[in-house]
Amino acid sequence: MKIKNVASGLVILAALTMLLPSAARAQCSNYPCGPDGAPLLQRLTPQGFMGADFRGSCAQHDQCYQIPGINRRYCDLQLKQELHRRCECSAFPLGCRMVANTMYMQVRLFGRRPYLNSQYQSPYHNPSPYYAPPPVYSAPAPVAYPAPVVYYGY
Repeated sequence: MKIKNVASGLVILAALTMLLPSAARAQCSNYPCGPDGAPLLQRLTPQGFMGADFRGSCAQHDQCYQIPGINRRYCDLQLKQELHRRCECSAFPLGCRMVANTMYMQVRLFGRRPYLNSQYQSPYHNPSPYYAPPPVYSAPAPVAYPAPVVYYGY
């Protein structure tokens, strides 16, 4: 009897989270998460999780891909950090982080072609040295390596 009540409670909770409208959902409908040109996959891709809205992070990730010559892994790691930051607003942060990690793995596995396409079709591609694209994320901090020490075996 207890298992039946728990299962029905989970079904009701899942139905309520899908039916509840949010203001953020109406504001960010232009930038859904998922691959462009594939509305079915966009519907299958989670747009958020129990109060955490991922669409702004997805839009930033798409803009990061459009910066000419940027490292794909850097953009993907920034997406992961941003998704985890947004999970702090979730009602169930642990489950939200699990969804965020799943999304990150999907981006790492299937994001090569969208990355290459956005590099090729970048709206920021301009050979002028005076034009710089708007920053999406802060630049990574430079790594200072110590001077090498040479031992001669004495």
